Amino acid sequence: MQQRVGEDAVAQEARAGIRGKASAVVASPSAEDCADLQRVLAAGGYPSRTATTPEALLDEVLAARPDVLLVDLETALAYAGSLADVVVEHPQLARLPVILLLPEAGTSALPDALTPYVSDVVFRPVTPAELLHRTHAAITRQQRHQQQRTSSARLREEMRRISARIRATNDPAAMVDQFLPAVGRALGAHHLVLQIFDDERVAARSSTWTSEPGPRRQPLTAPLRIHQEASLALALRLWEESSSARFSTGAAVPAVRDVEAPGWLCDRAGNGSTVSGVVAALGEGDTPFGVLWIISEETPLAWSGVESALTQHVLGNLAHGLIQAQLISRQQQAVRKLSALNQAKSDFVGTVNHELRTPLASIAGYLEMILDGVGGELPPEASTMLQAVERNTAKLSELIEHISAVSSRDTDASEHGPVDLVHLVSQLTGRAVLQASAGGITLDSALPDHAVTVSGNREQLSAALAIVLSNAIKFTPEDGTVFVGLTHEPDEGHVVVVVRDTGIGIPPDDLPRLFESFHRAANANQVLPGVGLGLSIAKKTFEAHHGTITIESSLGVGTAVAITLPLLNHAPVG
Repeated sequence: MQQRVGEDAVAQEARAGIRGKASAVVASPSAEDCADLQRVLAAGGYPSRTATTPEALLDEVLAARPDVLLVDLETALAYAGSLADVVVEHPQLARLPVILLLPEAGTSALPDALTPYVSDVVFRPVTPAELLHRTHAAITRQQRHQQQRTSSARLREEMRRISARIRATNDPAAMVDQFLPAVGRALGAHHLVLQIFDDERVAARSSTWTSEPGPRRQPLTAPLRIHQEASLALALRLWEESSSARFSTGAAVPAVRDVEAPGWLCDRAGNGSTVSGVVAALGEGDTPFGVLWIISEETPLAWSGVESALTQHVLGNLAHGLIQAQLISRQQQAVRKLSALNQAKSDFVGTVNHELRTPLASIAGYLEMILDGVGGELPPEASTMLQAVERNTAKLSELIEHISAVSSRDTDASEHGPVDLVHLVSQLTGRAVLQASAGGITLDSALPDHAVTVSGNREQLSAALAIVLSNAIKFTPEDGTVFVGLTHEPDEGHVVVVVRDTGIGIPPDDLPRLFESFHRAANANQVLPGVGLGLSIAKKTFEAHHGTITIESSLGVGTAVAITLPLLNHAPVG
């Protein structure tokens, strides 16, 4: 190549705006050809390095990291069989613009291995102006693609952060307040309008955001309810198509427009200013419950497939967050109502218990005095009848205590202290021996010879364990056996108390409901009357101590109750 670039050509390329910022590598078997190409590029403002052998080409490209590669066909063909492996080893080469210099006669077809990596071709003889134009175009395209990749990566990261902020709160107002400015800035918008329809799934309200509000840019007001019908119809269409739509209004309407601008926005742009943007639906499931208007003034909003996909994704996160916030709010309201009802119930039961205890204590006291002969000697028949009254008074008093226990609140953690479960169970079995012996029942126990300590309220644990042990004795017939055991499992962090009997057993249909208040097994009333509160009280007590109670039973064979409690060093706080 003997022609040289004139002063006008150099000046023209200087106006292209990228000379002095990009470099090239030139590869040709002819050193003279390399020198000519290098001089043309230098005159156009592109420094370059040369390679005359295929082996030297890769070294030059890796060392120089050029912005464009100009390679002769002969040199390129030397890489046709290994180019894919080279790109795998050096992935940065996949984005390098390659201009292939073809002979004047051209070529029938390029090898398939080369085609994906060739950005442009130039036929010889090539003029300096054409060479510089093709070089400039290849570099410009590559820089534009790189800017798009960088912008997309930045936008993805911004949208990821926005989604994380949405997930970090259950307050719908806070979600919207964080979402609008973050998305608006990420997309380079001037206004965002979130229009929420009347929908029981969400409690959020329509809201707006404006970048840098002031004399030149006035904030938009949220659309009114009268604008919902038209927006809902648009939202349904966009939701079915899973897409967004462009709109515009004003004096200079952009050529690209998918839908008409909404009336409330047209009123705002009535002064002749150009307003354009994109609208996307917001919802979850089969129907939307809102739309997001992304608005730009004067200049059209940059909108590509990347912006559309990322916006749809973050809108999906916002919709899910708003729905979850509404569900949580409803749950919290229900919990508050239930808590208030439970408190009212507890207050009522407490009042009734107090009002019952006072006269009952008086009745029990006078009965005891009468039976003791304070009022004079009683006929035998009267004494027998009063003893029956005394027994039923005691049962009524016990029933009141049980109802009070069911209705009482859990004890505060500050009331818990160390409780030696071995000593406690030993005391309970010692007291129950007489009850068991009176019914002809054998009571056995197997307890460790050392202390096993749990955290709890000793009085409550004693009452709950006594209920379980008393049930085992009451429902075991004569000549039966009741066994109490304690298994210490320090590696597991808990202790297990087992009460096993050879009693009447529990029907399978009753097992799931045993811990319900006032429920009794179908065969229980045949043995002893009762109200069915004991196991409910016991379960509540053990759970308040972070423990569990389970029951296994076979009808006519017996029942086994297992109580698990955390050891003192493993007991949760609170």
